[in-house]
Amino acid sequence: MNAQENQRWKKNSLEELNVYAGVYKVLLAGMLLSTALFLAAIVKALLRPQSYPLTPEWVRQQYRWPVIVHGVRSFDPPVIMLIATVLLILTPITRVVVSIYAFAADHDHKFVVITFVVLLVIVLTVVLAMFGLQ
Repeated sequence: MNAQENQRWKKNSLEELNVYAGVYKVLLAGMLLSTALFLAAIVKALLRPQSYPLTPEWVRQQYRWPVIVHGVRSFDPPVIMLIATVLLILTPITRVVVSIYAFAADHDHKFVVITFVVLLVIVLTVVLAMFGLQ
């Protein structure tokens, strides 16, 4: 291997590491943010204990936008925990999207297609679940 090929190889290796560092950062940020939200909500719930009727009607009501907006403004622990849970669920989905970019940057077309199919399956599953098809 001559000096020019060696430099090109090092450059490609560094670019590859930078692309996969992005995937790592997405996973780490999602995990840290959701953990911080969970901890903050638990601390507030412990400092100001409150009783919640965990009936199906109450739970369904928590999934409405006005309740979520009010809960964020008032830092209501169940709403904050709901947001933390959604963020934790979205973290691996975001990883799939970032992985598509990473594989495309590496010109690894086979894995771009495979990862894109994984993303389509995830999206299709969510859409079918929204329509009640299980």
